[in-house]
Amino acid sequence: MNPPDSTTELRELCDKLLDGDFTAGDRARLESLVLGDTAMRRLYVEIMHQHAALRQSASRLGDVPLNEVLRTLPDAAPGNVIRVSFARRWLKIAAAIAIGGAIWWLTPQLAPKPLATLVETNGARWENSALPTTPGSPLRAGRLRLADGVARIIFQSGAEVSLEGPAELELTGPNACYLHAGALTAHVPERARGFAVGTVSAKLIDHGTDFGISTDAAGRSQVQVIQGEVELQHGRSGENLRLTTRESAAITADRFKPSEKGESEPDRYAFLRTADSQNALTLTTAGGAGDAAYVVSPKSPIHHSDTLLLVKNAATPNFLRKAFLRFDLRSIGSHRVAKATLMLNAEPTGFGYASLTGEHTFAVYGVTDDTLDAWSADTLSWESAPAFSADGGSVDLSRAKKLGTFTTPRGVVGGTYSISGEALADFLSRDANRQATLIVVRETNDAKNNGAVHGFAGNRHPTLAPPTLRLTLAP
Repeated sequence: MNPPDSTTELRELCDKLLDGDFTAGDRARLESLVLGDTAMRRLYVEIMHQHAALRQSASRLGDVPLNEVLRTLPDAAPGNVIRVSFARRWLKIAAAIAIGGAIWWLTPQLAPKPLATLVETNGARWENSALPTTPGSPLRAGRLRLADGVARIIFQSGAEVSLEGPAELELTGPNACYLHAGALTAHVPERARGFAVGTVSAKLIDHGTDFGISTDAAGRSQVQVIQGEVELQHGRSGENLRLTTRESAAITADRFKPSEKGESEPDRYAFLRTADSQNALTLTTAGGAGDAAYVVSPKSPIHHSDTLLLVKNAATPNFLRKAFLRFDLRSIGSHRVAKATLMLNAEPTGFGYASLTGEHTFAVYGVTDDTLDAWSADTLSWESAPAFSADGGSVDLSRAKKLGTFTTPRGVVGGTYSISGEALADFLSRDANRQATLIVVRETNDAKNNGAVHGFAGNRHPTLAPPTLRLTLAP
């Protein structure tokens, strides 16, 4: 049997449960009190029933005058009979659940508390973020993917972070986050001292400061202390480094590289320029033997463009469109491509309604059959196109391979989009004839044909850059 003061403890635990302040330790203690004692199980069920009855009465009688509410209550004696009958019936249920080890069917599951709040955005465009992206939204554990613009986040601790797109940030605690890629600045008041930012190679711990940090997916980072002090902990070497006001350091996979004090204009991506600038190369479809075009499915006689590459997938076989890009790789020579990014600039076409257009996933394929690279924008047609498939959202996979995807948000038909990664770099490295053909298709479709047609700048666009490859060649 539990001691007499256990009933007081049980009531206090139930109060915490109902108030939303319940912890894992509280749950374990409640289980130990209730599962092994019949009287405690009876008391637990009565408390939970009283709470449920009060909530139901409050919602039903909240606007009713008190004298009328009192008239709805039964006399004491009948009420006692009803309560005892109810308690006995629920005692049997609770006992059965306890024996089965599932008493938590009787307790509400608490949602995790927010770690931060998305306070403000400026020019923000988001990509497949698992967390809400509307200003004012509470943020729980998860990732934010910011394609463009700036987003200001305040953590529960009081630490304030401004994320600069393109960037990917993971919220891991009320005073901690993990920067997978991109840049952020932070203001950390005294009460949030200890705020931590993790990266692939190192961890930054704040000691009351304003700082900036930028990183890439490989873990190369740059840290600048605007005011105050931070501590850096290197994951591989175990080295610790402290930086104070106006000091900075580069972070590599192996070590820290402190910079001289006095840098007043931070170079956020110095680590990228020093490593890759000598081997960087930019190609467009307008250069050399490059070309760009789009094809339209048969029986689609309307809505064409001379400046945009139109892409659409629909529920019907009409009005389907795919874009084809060819890049002249002869300037690469025999070098291997270490990194590659394809960039496409989108612009509203005026065809269809953006408000009726959902979130869409686009796929980029690389043509693996080199004999299909000799196409011309002047003669390219739906059925003569490389790796032809009548499906508007796919290609012939025996002659092409998927290299990556990107997503356009609901109702958005403009902006800059890109794919990158090993698949694209490897495809370009292995291209034998130094003429690489890429195909852009929209995998998802609108239920009706009145959704928007997406358009990407082609070689003849007057203001936007044509499809562009940014490459880093291996030494």
